[in-house]
This record gives sequence, structure tokens and C-alpha cells, in this order.
Amino acid sequence: MNRAAAAIFLALLCSACPKRLEFGPEGRISDPQVLYQHVRERQSQVVTLEGDAKVHIESPQGSGTLSMFVGISRPALVHLETFDFFNRPVASLTSDGERFGLLQARDNTYYQGPSSPENVSRFLPVVLPSEELVAVMLGQTPLIPPERMTLELDEKNRVYVLTLYRGPARQTLRVDPRYLRVVKSEVSGVPGYDLAFDDFKLRGELLFPGKVSLDAASANTKLELRYQRVTLNGRPDLTLYELAAPEGAKVVDVDAQGRELSGPHPVGPPPPVPGS
Repeated sequence: MNRAAAAIFLALLCSACPKRLEFGPEGRISDPQVLYQHVRERQSQVVTLEGDAKVHIESPQGSGTLSMFVGISRPALVHLETFDFFNRPVASLTSDGERFGLLQARDNTYYQGPSSPENVSRFLPVVLPSEELVAVMLGQTPLIPPERMTLELDEKNRVYVLTLYRGPARQTLRVDPRYLRVVKSEVSGVPGYDLAFDDFKLRGELLFPGKVSLDAASANTKLELRYQRVTLNGRPDLTLYELAAPEGAKVVDVDAQGRELSGPHPVGPPPPVPGS
């Protein structure tokens, strides 16, 4: 066998060999409770994020890709701004977990009211509480409170399979065995959504996904978020989360179900201070 043929043979042979499964410093984990606690700990490491992203949406209301500025801070501070292909503002959402404000740039209308899932979904076509939206955008999986759990090692796909059970609900988590981060979550038995995390990169000492995918099959809706330039765990800019209608915008008050409580009324400049 000549050298070229030998090199090809060795390359094919090595490519056919399965890579060794790598575990973290804890070694192989066999106790589901221990892995569950590690997952919770890893997910708690990122608390704030600011930066730029691309969001792709597929929903019955329409599909498309937008640029987005993201400012989020646990547990429920949200500030999102979207821009079209020409970098023109489309909409901006602010929520402090209790109240929300949404400015639609097209008709300069500002909606305000309780920060309910129905109101937050005016911005993104997924009905999520603010706390869950923040967690998902921070690369975290909201976990059902388990009554029991099971653990298996899927050597073929190189992941732990941690399954949480509560009543009829089941949440299947696929967890990277080295970094103990959830790479996929699937919920069954109750209405819910599936999550997938990809393109993990170390940012300082933090392992963070560059891509977050959400699939809400019951709503026929998919979201894909790709982060570009982001800062993690920086000091949050609290001015981003101030709730105030822009001057000149039409204001519409809504209730927790998103129903309008009043017709649009313009926002003018503040009244003069007596004696000024």
C-alpha cells in the first residue's frame, strides 16, 4: 500500500471511530436530582444581556426576519426594539414585569397596560409571561417543578436525557455532559413549546448560546433568535426600562387580555409648572 492510499485508509478509519464522550469535572452523573441541580445552577449564571440580534418569525400572522436590539435583565425587565431591512424602527416593547408599553412605529401608537402574556405577545407572536420571555432570551429553559424525574445517557447523540414529570406534564431535557447546559427541551402532555440552543461560545467564563429556537406547535409559530454583538452580566441601563409614551404618540390603554379600554389620545408636552 503506497503512502497516499495508507493516509486515506487511516483517515476513513478514524472518521468511523466514535469520539469519546467527555464529561465535566464531576465525571459521569447517574443521579437525576444531582444533574437537575447542576442544570439550574448553570442556567442562573447569566442575569443580564444587552446587544444586537436577528429574529426570524414564522407564524399565521406572517413571516420574516428583523434586526433587534435586546435589553433584558432577570427576573422580568424587557426592552426590545425591532428594525426593518432598511434599519427603520418597526416597534419597541418595554416591560418591568408589572406594566408594559409598546410603540408601533407605523402609526405612532403606544399601547400600555398590565404586562400580561397577551400584551407581551403583541410584540412577539408567542404568549409568554415576561419572566419566561426573559429566561428564554437569556439562553435558559423554564423548568416544570418536578414531582419525579429520570435520567439516561444517550451515547449515540452524546447527551444526558433528563425527564421531568409533574401530573400529565413531561419535560424532556437533553443536556451536554461536559458543560451541563440544556441544548434541547421538549414539553408534552400539556400545552407548551419546545426550545433548542446552538452555537455555544465561551464569553469570558460564561458559556452562552448564539442561537435560540422556540417552536410552539399548538400556535403554529416558530422563532429563531441569533445573537450578534452582546454583553452579558453588565450593569443594566435602567433608563431602558422606563415606561413613558413618546410625545405626540397616540396612547391606547388595554386590559390584561389586550382589550382596548379607551380610544387613542395624543400625548402632549407636560403642563407648565405654576409660577414658571
